[in-house]
Amino acid sequence: MAWYPGAEKMELQPESDEQPAITPTQVIFHSVAAPWTPRRMYEYWRDSTNLESHFGIGYDGCVGQFVGTETRADANMRANRRADGTGAVSVETASDDQSTDPWTDAQVAALVTLGVWLHQRHGIPLRICQEWDAPGFGVHRMFPEWSDGGTACPGDVRARQFRETVLPGIAAVAGGGPLPAPAPPPAPVPTPRGDSGPARYRVTVNGLEYGYGAHGPQVREVGEALVRQGYGRHYQSGPDEDWRDADTLNYQDFQRGLGYSGPDADGVPGEASLRRLLGRLPSARRVSLAHVVAAARTDPGAEQGHQTYGGEVRIVEQALADEGYLEQRWVDGSLGTRTVQAYAAFQRSLGYTGSDANGIPGQRSLRALGERRGFDVTD
Repeated sequence: MAWYPGAEKMELQPESDEQPAITPTQVIFHSVAAPWTPRRMYEYWRDSTNLESHFGIGYDGCVGQFVGTETRADANMRANRRADGTGAVSVETASDDQSTDPWTDAQVAALVTLGVWLHQRHGIPLRICQEWDAPGFGVHRMFPEWSDGGTACPGDVRARQFRETVLPGIAAVAGGGPLPAPAPPPAPVPTPRGDSGPARYRVTVNGLEYGYGAHGPQVREVGEALVRQGYGRHYQSGPDEDWRDADTLNYQDFQRGLGYSGPDADGVPGEASLRRLLGRLPSARRVSLAHVVAAARTDPGAEQGHQTYGGEVRIVEQALADEGYLEQRWVDGSLGTRTVQAYAAFQRSLGYTGSDANGIPGQRSLRALGERRGFDVTD
């Protein structure tokens, strides 16, 4: 397998070991139809689908590689691997939801540099593919054999950039020109909804990201809360952990329902509106009740210092220490006998007695501790 030295290696398994070998003769550029980083692309292919690409490039030009270039990846239909053993290297790139925006300067620089390496490493000729199985470079939309009967990926603007900028840049550098310097990551610029469409920027509230391109359980929590309050009309299939235009439009409806207007109702959360929606500000520190209970039942009888879920237990222990129930020296990630005793004392302070104050966390007591000490409880 060949790994590009300019990429962060995020190897997908079992695909990396189980897919057949290829001899690369083509490079095909795609748009992922989402404003994702390479890490998010990796997570999506790891958890959700088997249609992975070899590479992913974010808006800031960062490159991730998921499968070695001499192993098949499954994003190009019949071009993945042909009967003669040749195949295509696939490159996904971050884009807007409709794949209509241009590649950023940083993406163009990354595509050129990667293209030069693929040419030098695998001998892929510096020309546009003339047929679906002919060697060279191309974009996914060029031949129906590269997709399920045809695709508009990437959009018109990127298809033109490929012809006018990217491939000529690869050819120029491969012929001895200087490597392009990647542009620095662009700072997020608020784009209020108007003629330009929904706002597409992110904010950080209490350590968590919200707005276009944000990802995580906090995004799903907002979407589900919007639906419960009757502000879900823009969803086609319901909220998930990726913030898209539909989330922005639904949140904008909610803001207007609160009486906000103008730039205060652009669909991107602020601290005040988020409190109104959720009743609290979610925290970047999260503890699973099931994990903490498992630790409370396992760690006391295990070898000294055993950690079942050390990171989450340490959050709980630090909270108990801050409340005065546990000595700081026992904040070690192991929910042992002293931590169980400290938690039982905390339960008694809440009015629990008997078996309800046995030192095994419950949903209500753990949430009460989290509200006091700034962590969220899941499960």
